[in-house]
Amino acid sequence: MRFLDEKGRVFGKISIIDLVIVLVVVIAGGWFAYAKFGRDLQQEVAAREQPVEFTVVVNAIRPTTVDAIKKTGKVFEFKTGVGVGTIKEVKSEPADIWTINEDGRWLRTKAPDRLDAYVTVTAIARVGENVITVNGVEVRVGTSIGLQSKWAVFTGYIVTLELLEGGTSK
Repeated sequence: MRFLDEKGRVFGKISIIDLVIVLVVVIAGGWFAYAKFGRDLQQEVAAREQPVEFTVVVNAIRPTTVDAIKKTGKVFEFKTGVGVGTIKEVKSEPADIWTINEDGRWLRTKAPDRLDAYVTVTAIARVGENVITVNGVEVRVGTSIGLQSKWAVFTGYIVTLELLEGGTSK
């Protein structure tokens, strides 16, 4: 039996064009599966659960919002609604604002009706080789994060991140 017959079929059963189409679909599916799942597999093997503490600075908010955040409790990521930990502590200080005086110079002054809040959150995180996540939410210093509690919704930047002692391997 020949490889290709007179009608262009492989072993007399499948058209060569059909075979090429099937190979392209299988290769594309394999490439997609590797791109979607393959890179994460190595990081997941090395991941472990560990307590973390991170501080989020929330700039220039009203004192009433700071009071609502100080009621503490659990906090959730704003977009997805997943739990990201518990508020441990809230500190506040007068917010700096920049204004222009009559001479056209920039002046840094304290805003009388705005505060900067430093919200410390404790959580259990998955610590991988290249990433730290809390319930799938990536936490890194400098990352913007939107949080909501029972009492308030606020957005800030992570300014500190500490891995606490303990944890379990996964």
